Amino acid sequence: MSITLANSDFVLGTLRTTSSHTIGIPHLVELLREVPSNAPAEQYRAAVVDDNVLGRPTQTGRQRSYRHLRELYFLNPDRPEFSALRHYWDIDPRSRPLLAGLLAYTRDEVLRASFRAIAEKPPGSIVNSADLTAVVAAQFGREMSESTLGKTGRNTGASWTQTGHLSGRAKKVRQSIEVFPAVVAYAAHLGYFAGKRGEGVLDTPWAAVLDLPIGAGLDALRRAHTQGLLDLLVAGSVVEVSFHRLDKVGK
Repeated sequence: MSITLANSDFVLGTLRTTSSHTIGIPHLVELLREVPSNAPAEQYRAAVVDDNVLGRPTQTGRQRSYRHLRELYFLNPDRPEFSALRHYWDIDPRSRPLLAGLLAYTRDEVLRASFRAIAEKPPGSIVNSADLTAVVAAQFGREMSESTLGKTGRNTGASWTQTGHLSGRAKKVRQSIEVFPAVVAYAAHLGYFAGKRGEGVLDTPWAAVLDLPIGAGLDALRRAHTQGLLDLLVAGSVVEVSFHRLDKVGK
């Protein structure tokens, strides 16, 4: 797997998939279990639509599931964000919910807006659907109907439960996130794609999703470097972060 680091096409997505659907991490896990990491984009479509690996009862349901997953995760090795995710995906299975959550957060502007309700609450706090709906409404309220906003609150709540930020069903509780080095490396990689350099690769919204404390970025990068997930050079006040090891994978 070779990943191009200079990505002038990188932008934060403006999708609103979570206004009608969750981010579908269980479906992504199942799909990536069935499709090899070196597979072309067409194989992802064939797995969902033709082979029905997600077990959807109708052809329409298969196509809908594929569309949602493609919107949130690209499912295309030509997209470096997805290629990087596939690399980190197999390093530590415990990281998968957060890896998926980071890419969905990149793609879906409603999910990004909803995170404010998560970030404002300490572990142990109750985060209900109304909290999530309120922060989304503050940003998009005039563009969404009341019923859509209500559904968005439920979908984003379920989505953040899938990532591990929340637990529970009717009563959701804010959880502390356990961040593994593979997730740190992917968050840093996304920061790099977005133009950040040095320690700034973790001075990003993705690092906020990981609940990294202020000032903890360099230590987190060191742990990822120790596991061979990124290249890190620290000389005095100069910090350099690169991903040459990943770029060589598969060559």
